[in-house]
Amino acid sequence: MVRKDHKVSNISSEAIFSVRSTDPSRFLISIAFCLSLIFVDLRFNASNYIRGYIQDLYSPLFFLIELPKTVLNNTSLVFSSREKLRINLEKLKKENSKLLLLNSQLAEISKLNEELGFIWNSNPINKKSFSLARKRNLSGDSLRPILVIDVKKDKSVYKRNQAVMSAKGIIGKINSIGINTMEVMMVQDPRSMIPVISSKSRLHGIVQGSGLERKGKILNIKKTAEFVEGESLFSSGLGNTYPPNFFVGKISSVSDRPHNEFLEIEVQFLKLPLDEEFFLIHSG
Repeated sequence: MVRKDHKVSNISSEAIFSVRSTDPSRFLISIAFCLSLIFVDLRFNASNYIRGYIQDLYSPLFFLIELPKTVLNNTSLVFSSREKLRINLEKLKKENSKLLLLNSQLAEISKLNEELGFIWNSNPINKKSFSLARKRNLSGDSLRPILVIDVKKDKSVYKRNQAVMSAKGIIGKINSIGINTMEVMMVQDPRSMIPVISSKSRLHGIVQGSGLERKGKILNIKKTAEFVEGESLFSSGLGNTYPPNFFVGKISSVSDRPHNEFLEIEVQFLKLPLDEEFFLIHSG
């Protein structure tokens, strides 16, 4: 750097910043113009006509200014709405689950009531001689199928060999009685013997079981007997175990084999009571 540049004598005495003076004629013209604008606005309300156009000019600018805020608000609103929607959906799902559960319970209750009414109304004899019992479980032993039913508090009304029926017909008889449950020997059991009478030929016989998924048979029927294939078999009431006129089964086949001195008559029993909940116990 040159040494002489630092001399004070080289610094100018003129002001660095200066403002030029206003021309008086221009000042008077400006004042007159502003006063004329005020007069026109007061006289003709010109600003009311111009303001709408000015708003049109300013609208894009205002939109650009408000755009970030609008985007932020809409974004938060979308997320909050989605969260509220999710919460509402969860509530609706829970309510729907409750309704489905209640509907299933009502359907089951309706089914049980219908079943109870049908069982109760299907008895042609004294209703006081019957009591209701509910199924607990059903064993699948092929040779000795057992139905387990609940015992009421007053179990003195139950005895061994009492008949157990459903709305469709005879299920079996009580084989043993415990504290809270009873076992029912079903008609399919090989130990089961039921005196029956046929619906068409009106012939008597004794039906014996052969096990689950197997057909029973009528014992010791002479070849002169005229049992008809397809006719129904009902309890005859003989032996005082099963009440009369309850369905036991249906004759599925009648065979006359040369080597056998009796007819071979097969009986199709009722299906297992898998879908039934209540049964009638005949107390005599």
